[in-house]
Amino acid sequence: MVSSGQDTSSQPLHMVISEKLKEKIEAGLYEPGERLPSEFDLGELFGVSRTTVRKAIASLSQQGLVTTQRGKGIFVTDPHKISFSMSNPLLYFDAALKQQGYTSRVQSLRFQRIQAPAEVKRKLALTAKDAQVYWQEKIYYADDTPIALDITYYPEATGQALAEPLSQGFTYSTLVRNGIHLRAAKVSLESIPATYELSEYLAVPLGMPLLVFNYVACGGNRQPAVCGKTLSRSDWTCYTAEIEVDSPDLSILENSP
Repeated sequence: MVSSGQDTSSQPLHMVISEKLKEKIEAGLYEPGERLPSEFDLGELFGVSRTTVRKAIASLSQQGLVTTQRGKGIFVTDPHKISFSMSNPLLYFDAALKQQGYTSRVQSLRFQRIQAPAEVKRKLALTAKDAQVYWQEKIYYADDTPIALDITYYPEATGQALAEPLSQGFTYSTLVRNGIHLRAAKVSLESIPATYELSEYLAVPLGMPLLVFNYVACGGNRQPAVCGKTLSRSDWTCYTAEIEVDSPDLSILENSP
């Protein structure tokens, strides 16, 4: 039977089992390429029905930890993360996925006009007191796995003119295809735990670390064209950068206390 030293009474049973199997995988008790016990054996091990086991395996599959091969069994995946460049933040999300062998798609959750929040007004350099923006939330998929939630704000004119293509496509590539060429961006990276809503959107456990890529992208005239943030799964994604230093600035050390 399933038991734990922690209080799991508020968690669905399949999530408890999913977390226990995940712990074993991460501890190396099940190695990449190794087959897990069958659904029947897992049901016997945890004292649950095969339906519950299937839900637990589906959760592991959504997290990229296992794959199910029809007629062969359930196998631990070889851990490989999708990388996105911090050195070139205008590398389009969909292009990066394609380069790494994934089929990408977008699921738009909302696209609506709202009064611009103060922080959005600042980032988009909007001066009107009652400035309006278009707010979009969309999920990015790699193959069939939800890997990121993108929350985007567009100036009113952009959102109004490009409502249909923006609701169907990736942010940067859609803007460029429609004549808004992005030339510069200001970005930052942080981490937050998944809330209940985010865990539902991205099929991850509550509290799992998410990478938050904040951005403001500008057009050729340096006018902000879009701002937002991409919250991506830390088990599927990473951000990389290549840095070269021609000559170190020793004045920083010389002037330090």
